[in-house]
Amino acid sequence: MRRDAAMPIYLSIAAPAYNEEEGIGTVIQYWHTFLKNQSDIAGFEIIICNDGSKDSTRSVLEKLHIIYPELRCIHFQKNQGAAAALSAAIAKTQYEWVLLMDSDDQFPIENLPVMISCMRDTEAKAILGVRNKRDHLLACLGSKLSGAVCNLVHGSRLKDFNSAFKLIYGSILRQLNLEAKGMNYSTEITSRLLEVQVPLAEVNIDHRIRSTGKSHIKLLKDSLHRLLFVGYLSWRQLLLKWQIIRRSNDEGT
Repeated sequence: MRRDAAMPIYLSIAAPAYNEEEGIGTVIQYWHTFLKNQSDIAGFEIIICNDGSKDSTRSVLEKLHIIYPELRCIHFQKNQGAAAALSAAIAKTQYEWVLLMDSDDQFPIENLPVMISCMRDTEAKAILGVRNKRDHLLACLGSKLSGAVCNLVHGSRLKDFNSAFKLIYGSILRQLNLEAKGMNYSTEITSRLLEVQVPLAEVNIDHRIRSTGKSHIKLLKDSLHRLLFVGYLSWRQLLLKWQIIRRSNDEGT
C-alpha cells in the first residue's frame, strides 16, 4: 500500500560539523528557509553535532540557535570523528523521518523533495541518494571499489553504497548499532540497513564541491581506514552467514 501523498511528514535533519565557521551560518539559514516553505513538511528540527571544532563554529551555532528555535546543537569538547558526531546527532532526533547529510553544503537541500516522493511511492523505509559525484579521480575510484565489495558481500546492487545523503525512518535509524568513528559512517549505515533487511530505494541527487572551508579528508590515511573498514564489514557478513554471530536485530531491535 502506498503512503498517503497528501500527508506531510515530520522531519529531523542530523549532521556533523567540524571547523565550518565560514559557511555553516549560510547553510543553516538556507535549510531553515527551504523547509519552512515545503508543504510536505509538517514540522522539522535541525540537529548539528559540533565535533570539537577549533574555530568559531560553536559560537556561530549558538547564535543561530537563538534565531532558529528548530536548531539544536551538541558540542564535543574534543574531536571524535564524523561518525561519532553523526551518531550523537541521530540519538537526539525525535521525528518520524531523519535526513542524514553533511553541513558543508555539498548536498543541496533541494534534493529532499525527490527523496520524499520516492518514500511515498514505495514501501522503502530508507531512501539513499545516488550522487553525480564530483571529486578527484582517486576518491571516486575508492568509493566505487569499496561499494562494489560491499555489494558483493551483501548480495545487493546499490548504485551508491557510500552516499551520506539518506532519508531513513527514524525509529529504525535510532536502533542501528553503529561502530564507525571517522568518515566511514555512510558505508556502515547502508551495511547495517541491509543487515537488518530494511526495504531500500535509491534516487539520483545533485552533489557539488564545497564552496567554503576545506575538506577534512586525508587521502592516504582515510583510504587505508576505508580499506580496513570494508574488510571488517565483509568479515562480519561472513560470520553472520556462518551463524557465528547474531544480527543486531535478533533480540527485537
